[in-house]
Amino acid sequence: MAFTVIRKGFAASVQDLGRPGYQRFGIIVGGVMDPPSAKLANWLVANPSPAAVVEYSFIGPTVLFTEDTLFAITGADCQPQLDNRAVGTGRPYLARAGQILSIGGLSSGSRGYLALAGGIDTVPWLGSRSTYERAGLGGFKGRFLKEQDRLPVGRPSPLAAGVMKGLASEPAPGGCFFSLRRSYRGIRTIRVTSDRLWPRFSADSRRQFLHSVYRVTASSDRMGYRLEGANLVLDRPLELYSEAVTNGSVQVPRSGQPIILMTDHQSTGGYPRIAQVAAVDLPLLSQLPPGSMLRFQKIPVLQAEKFFLKQAEELAFLQRRVTRRLENLRTERH
Repeated sequence: MAFTVIRKGFAASVQDLGRPGYQRFGIIVGGVMDPPSAKLANWLVANPSPAAVVEYSFIGPTVLFTEDTLFAITGADCQPQLDNRAVGTGRPYLARAGQILSIGGLSSGSRGYLALAGGIDTVPWLGSRSTYERAGLGGFKGRFLKEQDRLPVGRPSPLAAGVMKGLASEPAPGGCFFSLRRSYRGIRTIRVTSDRLWPRFSADSRRQFLHSVYRVTASSDRMGYRLEGANLVLDRPLELYSEAVTNGSVQVPRSGQPIILMTDHQSTGGYPRIAQVAAVDLPLLSQLPPGSMLRFQKIPVLQAEKFFLKQAEELAFLQRRVTRRLENLRTERH
């Protein structure tokens, strides 16, 4: 199975849940920016969570299905069309061979996900199909997608095959709609824990960090979000060795304007770090487009862990709901 890219959209690439275990060699983890949304897309087409999907930013691609394909779209809000017929997000659809899916612009949020039953079947590199674009490795030819790219798709699971048969007479299943229920509008609160250098920043900087509003600038990308707002300074100069960094590390360069490291962050960094974004809020943060406003709320590490575990439980419950709905859909149509 395969599909062809007609319009590339913006920064569309093959991604999965990343390439952990190689940072000590200078190789980024990478992967999808918004894992819950990517997982939901996979569940909707009966794929395992780590299956590769197409991630896109701001403008989604247009693709031609060369074979009958079960697909789903999640993430940022959009108004996709299949052969000029409106289709929704958060539900599975059956596309017939020769049909064209146009995702178009995103109206709220900045990252979207297209999953196909069987997953994008590019050759794995170091155990992952994620695109490492700066190194030109992984994904599809190590780069963002281009017009006329033909991407391979794996074999659908037995459940997906059953759903495809069930949808043969009705490509738009009513009532099968799943959402992560997020809002990306207004000033968003991002929870953080203090980094070990938190006490080395001036008292005024610590206060400003927690009580000011920051804006995500246009120079933000998958590697890091550059913020504009109150300047942050150390209480006195400090010489640092480069240390390991992770997704959500909040660095403060000499400019005093914070940078939040994101999915494609480097493996080490030498700027002082004031805080760490709680893992539970990283998916929300990844969806905030340039111009978005945010504020930080400091919470204890233990509370951040509890929030993350609760999110994991909610996602596991959502996965069970989706699977039950697919099983019912397969049974109802036979």
